Formats: sequence, C-alpha cells, structure tokens
Amino acid sequence: MEPAPLPPGGAPAPSQPAPAPAPVDWHAAIRLRIGLAVGAPRLRIAGSREWVLRPLGGKQILGGAAGARVVVTREGAGTIDVFREGEPEPIWSGGVGDTLELVPEREGFSGWSGNWYRGSFRVHASYPEGLTLVNEVGLESYLRSVLPNEIGTPPESDFEAVKAQAVAARSYTLAYLGRRAGLGFDLYASVEDQVYAGKTRENPQSDRALEATRGEVLISDGRPIRALYSSACGGRTANVEDVWPWNWTSYLRSVRDDSGPGTEAYCSLSSNFRWREEWDAASFLAMLRQYGPAENGAGASLTGDLLDVRVDKRSRCGRVQDLGVSTTSGDMAFHGDRIRWALRRPGSTAILRSIFFKIGVIRGEDGAPTKIVATGAGNGHGIGLCQWGAMGMARAGRDYREILGHYYKSTRLERM
Repeated sequence: MEPAPLPPGGAPAPSQPAPAPAPVDWHAAIRLRIGLAVGAPRLRIAGSREWVLRPLGGKQILGGAAGARVVVTREGAGTIDVFREGEPEPIWSGGVGDTLELVPEREGFSGWSGNWYRGSFRVHASYPEGLTLVNEVGLESYLRSVLPNEIGTPPESDFEAVKAQAVAARSYTLAYLGRRAGLGFDLYASVEDQVYAGKTRENPQSDRALEATRGEVLISDGRPIRALYSSACGGRTANVEDVWPWNWTSYLRSVRDDSGPGTEAYCSLSSNFRWREEWDAASFLAMLRQYGPAENGAGASLTGDLLDVRVDKRSRCGRVQDLGVSTTSGDMAFHGDRIRWALRRPGSTAILRSIFFKIGVIRGEDGAPTKIVATGAGNGHGIGLCQWGAMGMARAGRDYREILGHYYKSTRLERM
C-alpha cells in the first residue's frame, strides 16, 4: 500500500480501481502463494535443513545439506537452468512451462536473500523474461511476519492495536486471494500488498495477537473486506474514492480520529502527526521535472520559470485532490494520492508523507517564488485503519473490536 515506510507502516496503495473479489472459497484458505521476486535473472535458494529440488510433481533434480545453496538462472526469455553453487555447467535445464519446487525436510525453512521463510519455494518463468520466486506458506504463518513488519512491536499498552492489525491483515489477505494470479501467486511480499519478510521479525507479541484473534475476519456483504490501513491519518481518515479511483465503499469512510469534538487525535502520538517541508524554487521545479512525468505526462515538457504552486481542489475530508503548478511555459496539475510521488522530501527520494497538507509560496521583492513550503498531517494514504490512531485508542482503554468498528464502518467480525 505504501512505498517502504518505516514501521508502523501501511498496507499497499494501488492506484487502479479495486479488483473484483477473487473467485475462491476464502473460508477454506489455508495455503498462500507469496511473490518474493519477479523477473530475477538469478536466484540462490537453500533450506535450513536437508532439502530437495524437483520439478513440480516430478523426480528429484538435486538434494542439499542444511544451508547449501542451489542456483537457478534464466537469461532473458531463455531456458531455466539449475546449477550447483560454484559449478559452471547446469545439471538440469527446463522450459518456460516448468515449475521447480524446493522443499526443506523435517519442517525446515526455505532461504533466499538472507531470510528464512516458513514453507516451500516455487520457481517458474516470469513473463517476458527472468524468474519468479514464490513462497508457499500457511495463512497464519504468513501473518506472523506481516504483523511486525507492518505495525512494528509497540509497547504492551498498545496490544489491542496489534490485535486489530491482526484482524485487518487477515481480512486484507483473504479479500485479495489470487490478486496477482496472472503472475503466478496471490500477493506480493512488498508494500504493493503487505510487507512480508519471512521469519526475520517474528516475535511473541505478534504471535499472541494472532492467536487471540485466530480465524477472525471483518465481513461486509458476505465477504472479507479490503481492510486498507496506513501509518497515521493526521486526525481524520479518508474516503477511499477521494484518494484513489475506486468506487464508493461502505466500510472505507472518512472518520474523525478522536473521541469527539475538542479531544486530541488518537494518532497525535506519531512523530508524523504534523510535519513541514521546504524547497527552494529551483529545487522544486527540478524535482517536478524528474518525478512529475511519471504522474502527469505533461511534466516531460515542463520548462520555464516557476510562477505558482497551489491547491486547486480538496476532498471532503480535507486532502489535496488537485495540485496546480504554473510556470512561464504553462500550467499542469497532479491528482490524488499520486501527488506524493511527484513531490519528494527535500534532500531525499522519499515521497511526501501524505496529501493532507497546505502549500504556500514565499516570494522575493520582484514577486518571483523563492521558496515553496508545505505543512501537513499524517503519513500514508489515510484510508481505513490508522495504525498510530489504533495505538492511541488502545492506550485509552479501547479493545480491538472497538478499534476495528471505529475505522471500518458497516462491518462485522466472523470466524473462518
């Protein structure tokens, strides 16, 4: 949902309309396929215990001791080749229709890129070139990694928020089963869906939250909800259709992140509750020339001197929907959540924290812009559960059911 935030993080932020529910029986979802890599020319994989590598449903190609690695390559759109690590000649070659599986014995873990993963690996050809690495893993084992990677490991005072995150992540997962079916898996292991890094950050707190909510899912219209979440809403969450080109959704409505008028926002705990960024005029224009074309093709021809930057339209919940920029060569606009990708934080490539901001132009004596200043609130898309707000609610004595009911309207809890 978000581009690599530090925990507390945020669920993925697709810019396209929400897909239709996958045609699967979510009640029976036990195993998931998580995409770890797509289009990789070379993969080094291993097992934490003795392991075997074989074509799916076929005979063993190779076996290895604990920790020993095997190398699988595919140059361009060519064959899939398997090598013993350190040897120049392949011991097996296959076509684009082949799928390999690496299976650790005695409940061992599968290893790739410095991480161990529960379950087994599958390797198949990507389109049009390279390799796809998939981790086949149980639902609850997957969530054991997602929770600490998305909400971190907060103090025990926030445990009800971790339980709320457990239900949200489980609901999100089930709602999007098969989402990446065209790529050969269910979900990415990255911020494009939910951050998943194998066993790396598993911890007892997340495990307890999962056990305490085992099988609980948020339901609307008979199906698990697309339980979006982000780090900090800045005091009010967003209607989904005001941020992305989605249809109106009953459970993704804008809500105040407090207990009533005059009370402090729950997510005021976050260091990103309020923020400020400042660019000099030349740097601001250079930034738009670099990052703007990906968000508005007209940015490729952005020339001349900067004249003005302004908010042309806001959503009902106060977020910027249209950001206008004028130069001596003409006008252009950026829209919705993609504004964050056009505006980068000064001195870095990090995107703007949120579109919940005000922007102003400081001018010199001749009236020309000298600085652009943005003051904003929150971190992330602001839709659905606010993670820092959930922690604030937990500290205020609210349980996870109350937290979920606050952020996701028109839903009910159901066990799988």
